[in-house]
Amino acid sequence: MANATGLLFQCLFGFKCKDFTMIAADQMNTQSVLVMNDDVDKLYEVSDRLVLGVNGDAGDMSQFTQFIAKNLQLYKMKNQYQLDTPAVVHFIRKNLSDGLRSGNPNILNLMIGGYDEQTGGQLYMMDFLGSCVSVPYAAHGLGGLLTFGIMDYYYKPDLTEVQAYEVLKMCIREIQLRLFMNLPNFRVKSVSKIGVKILPNINSTMLTQK
Repeated sequence: MANATGLLFQCLFGFKCKDFTMIAADQMNTQSVLVMNDDVDKLYEVSDRLVLGVNGDAGDMSQFTQFIAKNLQLYKMKNQYQLDTPAVVHFIRKNLSDGLRSGNPNILNLMIGGYDEQTGGQLYMMDFLGSCVSVPYAAHGLGGLLTFGIMDYYYKPDLTEVQAYEVLKMCIREIQLRLFMNLPNFRVKSVSKIGVKILPNINSTMLTQK
């Protein structure tokens, strides 16, 4: 479980609104004290209307998300329909918990954002121990300690996509101003009834522009 400490130094943010769910993740990949690259996409499109945000070791992130995506694709092929967001969350949680009990855990923090016709935007946060909760907004990592106040103040269920993106920019600006970690780039994706949309990355250059 020692690797779980590394999860604190990565950041995931999410908002659930009436017509969409938006998730942002840092793009840093580090090994020990070295930065390997800063353009990693930690937001995986595992189905037409579902994005899985992941923090953790690069190998665990790739293996676990591929396993989830391929099984969801297989289910769709066999049954001619997709699982809704709560069912996908249950499947992810069961596999995360099974790995923990088997002694071969995936040390990952997760954020699941989806859109369902009946309920609209959906957002779930899950930690590496399999704890899971449905939330209106959420954050993983040390960045959440600095930004929950911002999200709590500005969040409304009827935010537009543009407004939610601006709140994310405020959160990331606060992280880059006050946190000792170097997290220059954040990937952002939105999920709505039209599917998954890739929004412009939020980076240091954008936040310093007047």
